[in-house]
Amino acid sequence: MNFPRPFLPSLRSLAGACCALALAAAAAPADGVPAPRPIRVVRTPHLEQPGMLEEAVVSWVGYVSPDRNILMEAITFGGQRGYYFTIRGQNARDHHPREPLLRRSRDNGRTWENCGTWAAETTIHGPWKLDTEGPNIVYNPKTGTLLRLYRTTETIAGLLPWIKGSPVSRTGLLWTQLSRDGGQTWSEPAQLVCEGAEFDPTHWAPEIWYGQNSGGIQGVDPVWLPDGRFLLPFFGTQQTPPDGFRSSGLIGAWRSDDRGVDWTLTASATLTPACSINGGDEPSIALLADGRWLMTMRAYTPADVKLAVPSGKFYVTSADQGKTWSEPALLRFTDGRQVYCPSSLAHVFRARKNGRLYLITNILDAPTVACDPRSTLQIAELDPASLRVRPETVTTIETRDVAAGQPETIRFSNWRRYEDRVTGNPVLLMTACPGNVGRHETCGVPPHSYRYELILPE
Repeated sequence: MNFPRPFLPSLRSLAGACCALALAAAAAPADGVPAPRPIRVVRTPHLEQPGMLEEAVVSWVGYVSPDRNILMEAITFGGQRGYYFTIRGQNARDHHPREPLLRRSRDNGRTWENCGTWAAETTIHGPWKLDTEGPNIVYNPKTGTLLRLYRTTETIAGLLPWIKGSPVSRTGLLWTQLSRDGGQTWSEPAQLVCEGAEFDPTHWAPEIWYGQNSGGIQGVDPVWLPDGRFLLPFFGTQQTPPDGFRSSGLIGAWRSDDRGVDWTLTASATLTPACSINGGDEPSIALLADGRWLMTMRAYTPADVKLAVPSGKFYVTSADQGKTWSEPALLRFTDGRQVYCPSSLAHVFRARKNGRLYLITNILDAPTVACDPRSTLQIAELDPASLRVRPETVTTIETRDVAAGQPETIRFSNWRRYEDRVTGNPVLLMTACPGNVGRHETCGVPPHSYRYELILPE
């Protein structure tokens, strides 16, 4: 199959678009406490698009070698334009986005080459389709063997995944493949089924049955555990209300013969209807210095239901490697104020560069409803003892450019992240989204993917 040429930014556009943001602290430190060194943000083009109507979105990125700085990424095109047609009930017969793309960089992200694709959508029968999401790739740190992990769901053309009648929430399955030649070739797909006599291709994980509910992973790098296992954030839908989503961790252990991975799922956590109308989802997990696990969860505040705790971001901890979780706690600043957030993604991680704990999400000044605004994305440091946000460290990664005509609906969310092995800094790859209006000719939202290097203090 012929693949498109690599999309590399020109030197002129690279120089013109490159900007460095060094923002002042959001709050003055207490007397006698040294002011924290600021986080600097450097933005450069990652993948430029020739036209407004087809955006490029990185769905996963990460290293694929234990000892060489080789990166791979999965890219999709045109999803925001397809959404525009669907929400308007319009026929998308003339919408033909290019094939998704796999790219490889052998020089730590300086240059990229195309190395494959995948069938994002195949017809089952009539309007029913099988959607295949972009893969996560995990290497075996001892042998270099690669694991490709991806999710499939059944969909109905013209029906959004969260609309009543959509089969997406009850048909999600995970699949795995292995490669021993650096991703040049892959084994036949095998369905992921958790360890245990009670599990099979239908009941493939705790509390999950194909045809009744489903689960999936986040497009993030694995969290490596001290014993060599790896951890991926996982969330699934419940069979019965009121808890619509539950979050947990999918644990993988490479087999000693290198012929695959054994899988287990931690206990799950969720949120009550007082905090979220549909439970807790889109988790992120970090290992704390004292050995505990920290997991954040997204909450949803509807416009038509008054919650006791609106616009919250919540977290739980585990002292027994996910066998049990604490009761959910509301994320706060160190001065006690609530951290207000829309219903949006959050990443929590402990930086290898300095060992500090960080959170990336959309932080607001006041409560909101549903998923907006996501027009500003921030990073902040968490106090390791209280697990609260230090307000003086809140730093803007990206924000709406009013002068450039960007709309209020613009969203800076759903990024992908890895930590650069050379600099130790987190790197985000993100494409702005027009939000619920979808992508159209005058939406005012760039279709390009940008690279954000978050330069952390030592």
